[in-house]
Amino acid sequence: MYWRFVCKLETEGECFLRRLFGDVESYAKEKQVKKGDILFLHNIDTDILYGPFTAETDAGLIEADAWDGRFKWQVRVNWNKLYKLKNVSKIFPNLHRKHRLSDSEGEEIIKMLEEMGTEITISPPKLVLPENILNNIRQLDEEIHTLAHRIEECLMTQKRHPANREIDLDVLKAEFCAKMRDFVWAVRQFDKLTGIMGLPSNKRGR
Repeated sequence: MYWRFVCKLETEGECFLRRLFGDVESYAKEKQVKKGDILFLHNIDTDILYGPFTAETDAGLIEADAWDGRFKWQVRVNWNKLYKLKNVSKIFPNLHRKHRLSDSEGEEIIKMLEEMGTEITISPPKLVLPENILNNIRQLDEEIHTLAHRIEECLMTQKRHPANREIDLDVLKAEFCAKMRDFVWAVRQFDKLTGIMGLPSNKRGR
């Protein structure tokens, strides 16, 4: 079977980076994609169609954090030769209305991609760094650095009552541990998306 998925400029990079297409769960009944089906990706902002892709999984929830959890009906994809076709709505005026395509429609789209489209190479996918996660990591790093200095100052202060100093230290240590926990999870999320560090925890799928 043949299927059309859509993306926008803000989501296209993540589609290629994760090799994942997604849609809202309300389309689950309309997009019963099965492993081996042929898919196309339509960027509705640029009106560019990419394809053909092959579904490597049945549709379902694959990566819960993809697109910040907005599109939970997902399909893992792969490709061999990949093409892009500009102004696709002018070539296929009714394409925007369709999710599932007939065999003849799918074959015609592949033919047009090969004849009129441009072959592109995205292997490995172009790395699009998730700025929101990076900014969170930077902010946490700064907060951890500040807390470390405050703990050091508290340890070196001799004028305060020991009991008060210990209470303040306990509070600072608890806050420090909480920030470190958030930092570790943010780093793991960044690595899960980019694969830059190859963390063992992500390889185990935890």
